[in-house]
Amino acid sequence: MGTISREGRFFFFDSESEPSEAIRLEFSRIKFFINSTIMTTNLNPQWIVGFCDGEACFNLDVHMLDSMRWKIQMQSEFTVVQHERDIQILHALKDYFDCGSVIINRKDSTSTRWMWRVKNVKHLTQHIIPFFEKHQLKTKKKLEFLTFRKISLKMNEGYHLESLENFLEIVDLGEELSQRGAKEKPKKLKRKKVDEQLENLRAQLNQQTPNENEK
Repeated sequence: MGTISREGRFFFFDSESEPSEAIRLEFSRIKFFINSTIMTTNLNPQWIVGFCDGEACFNLDVHMLDSMRWKIQMQSEFTVVQHERDIQILHALKDYFDCGSVIINRKDSTSTRWMWRVKNVKHLTQHIIPFFEKHQLKTKKKLEFLTFRKISLKMNEGYHLESLENFLEIVDLGEELSQRGAKEKPKKLKRKKVDEQLENLRAQLNQQTPNENEK
């Protein structure tokens, strides 16, 4: 079948026959490792804008959490997902903005997709939002950003914690954002539980007097 050996920066294949599929796969992995390790990616603002117009996602993650006041936790998120062969771009973005983390987004038997995610509201309001205010997006993504900006700034000020009405206002903005551009929908079971709780909260809000709602 043949063997692969290495001397310094060079790899050698030793065999009297054609390399097997396993050997071809190993060479492919070596090539990916080299490209990801030694490739330097110098980013500039206009390139980032163009790239994010097509690849980035502004989202409000809403999920159940019993320890929260209304049993629901919300987090604004800025994400970019790429195939493993382009993971160096995610690390370059992370280094450029000096925030977020690169984690596995999805993995199957043939490939892995990685994600750069920023969900710390301070990082969003101090790094991500100012960048896109200065270097504006060109496509419909700009409308998503404006909604995302409104959500993140309000949450950074604790607006959503002041009252149930404010909380549901942020939820509604998140739904608007999701309808415009979120690429991945939450699992149906989890979403069903969230929707049921939101329905209960809206019913609760409708039963409150104006003074009670401000508490």
